Amino acid sequence: MPDALRDEPPAGAGPDAPPDTTAAAPPAAPPIAAPADSGHPARRPSWLHAALWSLVVLTAGVALGGAGYRLEHRYLIPAPRVERTAAGLRIEAQAGHELTGVALDGTRLLWQDGASIEYLDTRKAKILLLGPGAGMRTTWEPAVSDRFAVWFEAERQVSLAARMVVYDTVSGRRRTLGDVGSVRSFPALSGDLAVWCSAVRLGRPRILGARVGGGGQLIPMADGDGAPVVSGGLVAWAAGWTGPFYAEEVASGTRWPVTASLTDGRLTGLALSGRTLVWGQESKESGSGVVAAVDVDGGSQQTVASGITGLVGPSFDGSTVVWAEKTTHGTRVMARRLGGPAVEVSRWPGAITGVAVSGASVAWIERDQGVWYTIEVRSLPR
Repeated sequence: MPDALRDEPPAGAGPDAPPDTTAAAPPAAPPIAAPADSGHPARRPSWLHAALWSLVVLTAGVALGGAGYRLEHRYLIPAPRVERTAAGLRIEAQAGHELTGVALDGTRLLWQDGASIEYLDTRKAKILLLGPGAGMRTTWEPAVSDRFAVWFEAERQVSLAARMVVYDTVSGRRRTLGDVGSVRSFPALSGDLAVWCSAVRLGRPRILGARVGGGGQLIPMADGDGAPVVSGGLVAWAAGWTGPFYAEEVASGTRWPVTASLTDGRLTGLALSGRTLVWGQESKESGSGVVAAVDVDGGSQQTVASGITGLVGPSFDGSTVVWAEKTTHGTRVMARRLGGPAVEVSRWPGAITGVAVSGASVAWIERDQGVWYTIEVRSLPR
């Protein structure tokens, strides 16, 4: 990791090479540890999108950035359409797009679109293309905090030289933090502290961190695989697809196991806010899922929801837990304030592939037969 960040042009000025949208799609559920087969997030190829980009390059020499983005989406693939509704905000993407990894903090909304990273301030309802940068042809799902957004970029999916990129939502400046090695998890972000798991160079995987608002020096934590989450200076992770959980205070380096009652099922998601850790887990035998919460310092465990089929998430902002679950006729988004009852936010006849919550707002991704994608942003029911 370089001692100082390297400035790059802000989004809209764009680098000089188009993205390669042949990058593969991330796992259906947020990873808690890297898959055993390759150790990298996977993404389905999009050969049509790749062919269209090749045509653009050969015939027009389009550069990535504002002009290239507008040209591609005006003449080849329509850009996602932003619409204000009575319920909130809707972002609709037609064929040729694949929306994943929705991240929400206040009015800052990010997601992955194929091999691109897109950003929307919900007050302005204008989509900005943030990545990938020059020479980078694959990306991984982003994270966002009250000021910064981060994501990984690489020349190809299986790469020993992925790099972390940070976008300042206040100044509009994009910066590269340098190589982070072979990516083993998506990043998580709180304030200016980013955490992730990667194998730097040819070393073994580790839980790592960096202050993205400063010099970006690596902060080594634990050895091994995991998908860490962060809140303030507290980091937590699962040491495998079924746990157990560990926590560490970054300032002191103090680390301890988190006492939690876990099943042998696969974890579907992990979220941390304050000292409360929330997770989802599906039973290996029945497929029934549970959402639970625990104080990382040893407090009692709380069951948020149980008997869930097709669990997606959860997401947690410190007061409200949001998840998606299958129903008889589709999928629904559910929310529960800790200490209160669970309420239904919305129903959808197709699949819901990602959820995020921040304050009074909740966002989720709807997919219709894997072709049409919609991001809905709405206020939580009172």
